[in-house]
Amino acid sequence: MAVEHAHSLIDAICGQPDAAATRAVEVLSAQAAALAWVGQATGSYPAPAGVAARLREVADELKDPSDSRDPDAVMIQVAAEALAEERSSAA
Repeated sequence: MAVEHAHSLIDAICGQPDAAATRAVEVLSAQAAALAWVGQATGSYPAPAGVAARLREVADELKDPSDSRDPDAVMIQVAAEALAEERSSAA
């Protein structure tokens, strides 16, 4: 729902988006969902700095329109892995 709303806002402001704009919205939505998942998993906000940094790095990679990976699946997987690494290094 949020992605559809973001797309309609972009269309209203800028006209029809190109592939890069569409991909950026999809990736930002997936990144936000991954951060929310981390918040639920840890019971705290904001996400640990290392986890947030890793999500930013992967989001930058995923914004390339030629990247065919599913942003939602990739971002949740990265969040889970980064959180596991964060927890194991803290232990």
